[in-house]
Amino acid sequence: MKKGCKIALAGGLAVAVGTAACWRWMIRMPLREFTRYALYMAALDDEICRNELEGNQIGDKVITFASRAETLQERYHLFLERNRAKSRRQLQQGIADMEQRLRESRQYIGQPREQLEVEFAEKGSE
Repeated sequence: MKKGCKIALAGGLAVAVGTAACWRWMIRMPLREFTRYALYMAALDDEICRNELEGNQIGDKVITFASRAETLQERYHLFLERNRAKSRRQLQQGIADMEQRLRESRQYIGQPREQLEVEFAEKGSE
């Protein structure tokens, strides 16, 4: 082989290896699987919030939620953004944690509603 051909072959191989490594790093799982996880997390989060908060009061305001269709869409986009750098294992662990939290939140269904207090912490003083 000629020297120029060897250099071109080595360069092509380096580009292929670099592309494969970048692809593996950037694409952690198929898009369909990732979006399914995000939608499931959004549904879990919505149900947890409704179980724990809906009907309670903060000051003289009663906590209510918009329709599920509206809140799910917003939460879905939030989970897409928040989890885009996570691996499959991290997402599965997050889902397991949320499923446990949902089981715990069911204790609030049918319970008398409470007056809640809200406290805001300044950024950096947390």
